[in-house]
Order: sequence, then structure tokens, then C-alpha cells
Amino acid sequence: MRWIGLLFTLALNAIPLYGVRYLGWSASTVVALYWAENLALAFFTCARIALHRTLTRKRGHWRGGAFDVQVNGKTVSGGLLSEYAIMAFPFTLVHGIFVAAFVFIGAENHSGEAAWAFSRVQFVQGLQWILAALALEFLVDALTMRRRSFAWIKAYVGQRAGRVLIMHFVLIIGMWAMMATESPFALLYVLIAIKTLWDVFSSNRIGRAQELPADPPQWAQSLADNVAKKQGGAAEMRRDWEQKRAQEIRNAREDEEVMPA
Repeated sequence: MRWIGLLFTLALNAIPLYGVRYLGWSASTVVALYWAENLALAFFTCARIALHRTLTRKRGHWRGGAFDVQVNGKTVSGGLLSEYAIMAFPFTLVHGIFVAAFVFIGAENHSGEAAWAFSRVQFVQGLQWILAALALEFLVDALTMRRRSFAWIKAYVGQRAGRVLIMHFVLIIGMWAMMATESPFALLYVLIAIKTLWDVFSSNRIGRAQELPADPPQWAQSLADNVAKKQGGAAEMRRDWEQKRAQEIRNAREDEEVMPA
């Protein structure tokens, strides 16, 4: 099934490239579409979590601390769905302010240039295609959701959360770099390429349950010895590592238990 996810990833990333190359979409429109895609991904990720929780009732959905989200100095511990939503939506909505500023400033500084003119028609067209691709991908996943483990949905959500954060920073850097050039399209193609590569890399890793290896990295053990300046530095790190790994294994087993209806 991984190849299906890769196919959807490539199709999703082909939309802005096709729009710029063949339909004359502006740089401002594509940047706004990338922000809208992040927001839509957050909605569809929440829908996947909710559907998986309803169909499987895995205990892990109610275990707190998945993202270490803090509100007013207190760690939010409401389960996978609420923790992801509290992390993803506020971050995306605040980032929308930067995107709106980029679109406005770009239009003001490059008045009359088609490359910088935000087009509502182009945006709606691109958004419809993006939502169609995401909805179809969700429906394909929904067919096998009942058989998916909690480890799968946790890995999926973790990758999506990382993607939200990474793409926001990439967009911010890309936006201001484009504004510093006379023509934004050269950098826009670079931005499209970086986003595509990251999405392909993330898609290939989605669904792979991660656990700590049996031994800590050699460089970490050496560093522990140097910092501790004692012979037992690496041994102490190894004990801590083994305890943490054992706890993760116990948690993973408990996460797969089915809660009573």
C-alpha cells in the first residue's frame, strides 16, 4: 500500500507545478495554495485519527503526551486527536498571517506584474484539485483503517506533524527569498522541488513504527564518557537507554489493547 501513498504524494505536488507551468498561476497564488494544503492536511489527519479510534478503539488513542504540547505552561494530555489538533491548527492559522502579508506586500511592491498578482480564480481551482486528491487518498486509507495498528496511525500523525512544522519554515524562507528577487519563478521552482522531495521522503516513512535500537549510538556513549569524565559514563547511559527502550516497548504493547465499547 505504500506505493499508493507515494502516488498520491506525487499527484498532489504536481498540481502547483502544472498550474505554474501550463496555466500561468502566480507565485503568490502557489504560496497561498501551499498554506491551504497544510490546513487541509490537518483536517484530514484529524479525520484519520477519529476514524481509526472509532473503528479500532486502541488504548493508545487515550494515552497522553504524544506531542508534549503545552498551553499556559501545562502539558496537554487529552489523547492523540486533541494533542495533534491543538498543535497543528493554531500553528497553521498563525502562519496564515505571514502568508497573507507576503501576498499583500508582493502585490504592492510589484504592482501590475502577473507573477505577483494573487488570483482568486487560480486559488479556488488549485484548492479544488488539492481537496479532491486529499479526499480520495483518505477514502483509500479508510478502506483498510480497521486493520491498521495504533503504531501505524501514531507514525502517520508524527510524520504529518513534522511536515506541518517543516513546511511552514520552508515557506517563510522561500517567501522572503522570492521577494528579494526581480522574478520569483526561479526560486518558486526550487521551493516546489524541495517540498516534493520532503513529501516523498515523508511518505516513504509513514506507517513505519519506530522504536529505539537495542544499543545507544556509539557517538553518544563516547560523548557521555567525555562529559561525565568517569569510566561509568557510557555504562550509565546504556542503563538509561535500556530502561527507556523497555518502557517504550511496554507502552507500544499497551497501545494496541482494545478498549471496551
